Amino acid sequence: MAVRRCAAYARPSFRSRSPVNTVRLSDPQRALRLSSTTARLRKSPIRELFALLGRSDVISLAGGFPPMEAIDAMGLRNALVRAARDSLEDSLRYGATQGYAPLRALIADRNRVQGIALDAADIQIVSGSQQGIDLAARTLIDSGDIVLAQAPTYLGALQVFHAQGARIETIPADAGGRGIDMDALERQVVALRPKLIYLVPSFANPTGNVLALRERKQLLSLARRSAVPIVEDDPYGALYFHEPPPPSLLALANAHEREWVIHLSSLSKMLAPGLRLAWMTGPPDWMSPMSLVKQIGDTHTSNLSQLVAWHYLCSGALEPALERARLFYRAQAQTMIRAIQREMPALAQTIVAPKGGMFVWGTLPGVDTTALLPEALREGVAYVPGAAFMPGESVSDGLRLSFATASPEHIQEGIRRLARCVSRSR
Repeated sequence: MAVRRCAAYARPSFRSRSPVNTVRLSDPQRALRLSSTTARLRKSPIRELFALLGRSDVISLAGGFPPMEAIDAMGLRNALVRAARDSLEDSLRYGATQGYAPLRALIADRNRVQGIALDAADIQIVSGSQQGIDLAARTLIDSGDIVLAQAPTYLGALQVFHAQGARIETIPADAGGRGIDMDALERQVVALRPKLIYLVPSFANPTGNVLALRERKQLLSLARRSAVPIVEDDPYGALYFHEPPPPSLLALANAHEREWVIHLSSLSKMLAPGLRLAWMTGPPDWMSPMSLVKQIGDTHTSNLSQLVAWHYLCSGALEPALERARLFYRAQAQTMIRAIQREMPALAQTIVAPKGGMFVWGTLPGVDTTALLPEALREGVAYVPGAAFMPGESVSDGLRLSFATASPEHIQEGIRRLARCVSRSR
């Protein structure tokens, strides 16, 4: 019976992160028992629609995660074998909340090669960058505090900040809409006194935008002068197509500026999301309580995942695997851009071809892309509506298309289906 149950298990073809609408329970008495934090949690008004993405007739241009073609499965298999053979006892027992010391030392060594002075003691291993954002928020934010973030921005971070009761204000964009109006941001910081600034500087989710070197330096200066920490979320920086992005804020910061930077880097996009591995660093006065918050929450990140990652990184396989992944994503992005230019020239006018990452962001002026999604799913294509990435409840004409997971043929067919859907809606 157990064997039949295991054999019958159907692996889901898509896993979505819910965007945002307030939790509601049908039973008022049960609702009264919810904590205020839980009552603030937001879930997606389109969650039922995403359940349709398991259908074989729906092409998903929604999922922002590495496909097997971009994962070094054999290298990770070998690392898993070595972890089981050479480090089985360490893999299976409890570990330190801060993380497996040899892995932290290896991460610190890799950063020193890039000119970033870190020691193993400066590194906190976390169960994905999502946990790192949550630790930073739970450590620093009280209900009613102000957080500054770009719009659109990573919806998982918005969920975390909403859960903490933060008020999220939008960072002013520059005239081109792709960068930051630094003068306006300075005025905003003075007026609002935010608790923190959240940024994805390189190949941002969902826009693919890259902050210029000048903006990064100005942000560091602003953080130091205003005593406002910046949470730098950098899961995509290594996934460039041709030239790497400017150095991270962590790399650019001088000793005084580093006191205001909390840096997150994920192994999910570089190795495999199933490992649930990332690392973070920041000033000891903040990292120490964050480690305590993590200890209370989950004790430590999976030792097995950490040992697999350590053996993999020690093998020297990461850089060749990253180069293959960059070539893969570059070809995928080119396929999507060409399909959009061919099938949806109006949408093509609103996009900037990505130089890295996993996403294309565009707008359909006059179209509510949330309202359009049910029709798109009936047409057999999925995307993520722009409203999911906005700090407040808003109607958006934006949409995020991921070129990461679909085959080239499915990318082209998916764009054709989207074009038909948009044409009928006008």
